[in-house]
Amino acid sequence: MPIMTAFVLPALLLLLQASDSVIGGARDPALAPDGRLAVSIRGDLWVRMAMPDTNRWIQVTSDPAWDRQPAWSSDGEGIVFASDRAGSFAIWQIPMATGAGEPVRLTTSVEFEGEPSVGPGGGVVFVRGLGPMARLWIREATGEERRLTDGKSAERWPSVSPDGAKVAYVSIREDRHELRVWWRDGDSSSTVLRNRWAESPTWSPDGRHLAFATRRGEPGVWITASTGAWVNLVTRRAAQPAWTFDGKTVVLVELPGADPGYNGDPDRLGDRDASDVFPDAGAIWTIPAPSVPDAGLAVVAISHTGDRRAANRHAFERIWDRTAQLYYGPMDADPRRARWKELGDKYRSLALDASTDVEFETIVHRMLADRPPLRRAATGRAAVSSAHPVATEAGLEILRRGGNVVDAAIAVSFALGVVEPDASGIGGYGQMLIHRTGMTYPALIEFMTKAPEEATLSNAALLDGGDYPDDGPVLANVPGTVAGMYLALQKYGSGRVSWAEIIDPAIRAAEAGYEVSDGLATTLARERERYLKYEGPQALFFRDGEPLQAGDTLKNPDLAWTLRRIAEDGPEAFYSGEVGRRMVRDLRGKGNAMRMSDLERYFAVEREPVSTTYRGHTVYSSTPPVSGGSSLAAMLNHLEGFRNPRPYAEDAATLHAMIEAWKLTPPGFGRIADPGLWPVEIETFVSKDSARTRWSCFQSARALTYADVRPDSLPCLERDTPATDGKRGGTTSFAVADADGNVVAVTQTLGTWGGNFYVTPGLGFIYNDKLTSYATNPDRFGARLPHARHSSSITPTIVFRGTGNRARPVLATGAAGNRWITSAVYSIVVGAVDQGLDPQQAIELPRILLTTRSSGDATSRRYIVQVEDMIAPSVIRRLEALGHELQVISLKGELRMGYAAAVAIGNGSVTAGADPRRSGAAGAIR
Repeated sequence: MPIMTAFVLPALLLLLQASDSVIGGARDPALAPDGRLAVSIRGDLWVRMAMPDTNRWIQVTSDPAWDRQPAWSSDGEGIVFASDRAGSFAIWQIPMATGAGEPVRLTTSVEFEGEPSVGPGGGVVFVRGLGPMARLWIREATGEERRLTDGKSAERWPSVSPDGAKVAYVSIREDRHELRVWWRDGDSSSTVLRNRWAESPTWSPDGRHLAFATRRGEPGVWITASTGAWVNLVTRRAAQPAWTFDGKTVVLVELPGADPGYNGDPDRLGDRDASDVFPDAGAIWTIPAPSVPDAGLAVVAISHTGDRRAANRHAFERIWDRTAQLYYGPMDADPRRARWKELGDKYRSLALDASTDVEFETIVHRMLADRPPLRRAATGRAAVSSAHPVATEAGLEILRRGGNVVDAAIAVSFALGVVEPDASGIGGYGQMLIHRTGMTYPALIEFMTKAPEEATLSNAALLDGGDYPDDGPVLANVPGTVAGMYLALQKYGSGRVSWAEIIDPAIRAAEAGYEVSDGLATTLARERERYLKYEGPQALFFRDGEPLQAGDTLKNPDLAWTLRRIAEDGPEAFYSGEVGRRMVRDLRGKGNAMRMSDLERYFAVEREPVSTTYRGHTVYSSTPPVSGGSSLAAMLNHLEGFRNPRPYAEDAATLHAMIEAWKLTPPGFGRIADPGLWPVEIETFVSKDSARTRWSCFQSARALTYADVRPDSLPCLERDTPATDGKRGGTTSFAVADADGNVVAVTQTLGTWGGNFYVTPGLGFIYNDKLTSYATNPDRFGARLPHARHSSSITPTIVFRGTGNRARPVLATGAAGNRWITSAVYSIVVGAVDQGLDPQQAIELPRILLTTRSSGDATSRRYIVQVEDMIAPSVIRRLEALGHELQVISLKGELRMGYAAAVAIGNGSVTAGADPRRSGAAGAIR
């Protein structure tokens, strides 16, 4: 019988006394048989004593090690935990008897290890490996170590049952989490629940039930029978559970918000939790179990006399070292590294003397605000900003040969398809915005994918078991990049360099090889299962079944052959020649609907860009079937109603206005589609009258709610009926400009990071995955009809100072990163126009993303604002007081999401910025 029913916990906060608390919230709860509670707090282990001394906490370990994930031995005489005290994370044990000794290392592997759980016989089950390579291992009481399971998916959060006969854990699949139980007798496992996002399971004392947490989907804590026969909701607040040994109480430790998911952000830090000295969660509650819903909930306060100065030192050094590691490299002649060292010396003593968390974090923020640039900009008579140094150099090479900015941009496009094959390439699509001196307004080359003629919604042959596949050949639409680049060259190229010369740098990179970036290596590791399904990507990106690592050399002779055919024979090689025939023969043989006639009918098209004005500037951006430019125009039109903008990372009123301007923007889905098939109307997005009407909803004293805006419950919204938005995709963006005012901004992509994860053997490139990016009702606006172009949120943008005939270009920008595309372009334009920032400064502004979350039903949907942690603490506190719900998605000082390019055009020179969030590189010619 079920033992719990659903209820909602109130939003309780962890009670901390500023004068005697250590910095930060709790994580990783573990209970001893006598009731002692162990938790980790920012790299130290703490224990709350059992009755009658439950108000007393003792510090078990201290810096400089990062200790966490405690697990009690069955007799309560020791704690097993994970620690990096020997360099990398391993499993350690510390006795709890007074004066019993120092921690002892239990495991010997150099691989990452963590999340230990101790059985009654002394065996320790733990996780070895990170990300997709995480697997369950066991260290027996004898010291023997062995792999526990034989699964091929990532495995996390093991929990040994009270009798030691079973281990509950989570197997992480491509699209779900499976809660599983491994049985020692028989050495096998079975699935208990195919819950999409289960994590952190823990056994009840009688071994009959499992409690587990969720942070995605419906956040909360749940209890299920060990057979999975039923599941009951305990609380809608995401928390890590721990069961007391008498079975009467569950301890809940608040979890931070779910990670935003992979958006192309390189895995540069390995285990992110080990560097998080400012966690945005950590409250502790207890609740009787079983219980009447919401009855008996109690807050557990952390009260102790920790060494504040030592804790401050620990946190400060972690932040300083991590920033140096990420952005400033080894100690050498780089003046940026020297400047960062000076700042560390300047602020260290102030930080160590801080008496409260707020004071400490404010001092750290001041240091980060004073930091030198995270990447080097480049200034000259022409400049390139792109996502990879090889691609930037390709553009500069063409400029040196006498080519113009369009020629250079095409070279960058093809080179990026080689060195960032997971982000873009000739199997993809995009838009190019071009301004050449003398033009009245920029031209826009649109090269979005088209659905094959036979790829209708009624074609059941495209389905697998009634559903579309998650990846693979079926998902590829007709690509547009080659046609788009050729049209741009024919209409706007210089004529001084040939098509073949422009493609040559990409061919050389594919033949000679290039160094795998940390971004590509991360995609290969995270999407390992998808890639290994198919022969083509397996041969290209894997060696002996293991993905290439950052720094490895990748040669792609197949792609070099493909590019050479395109260079010699023009786009016909791709759309009607040998490359196209190979594509169709392979894809159609594996279930795709594409025929040669679909390729032969493809064409790129020139369209008029979306435009608006903003504080005396004219902004041009992407156009339907793309929604990104329309959304950007609406956001800027709304924000223009905020009269006194200041630097938003330091001013809460400005950032509040930016967020509200985003909320008031009507979603593009259901309004913007292929203008060749539907009557697209963007007046609501670009109209100043509509913007003024919507901005009248703005309230400086409170944040608008989802219930205010999306159901149009505010009087000012009665004339506009928004729909639901949801754009995703992995992308790349770049910009080229010269001192004469010739400018190009391009965003191109495959869709998601990795596209459809399929490579035709012999061709060397990944395809897009846009077959399923349309409305699924054939009568709906934007449905998948034959030859329909799909929509997207890409946002290549050019900003002019002034309006009308006197306007001149001053900024070209664009971005990648799924939903963070609009965020990045929005922040860069605001930074350049409102704050007068150069392109490097604008790129390095912290970004925000407006998203939504539901607690299980439509009426509970609410806005969540995800933020990079470079915003002033005082601004964060003020936004929360206004009613904004914030989720920090980066570590302190880290820039993580939205990989942008930007070039500013000055008087006689141009300056390109480089985004540190990926492998961004700026270059210029003198």
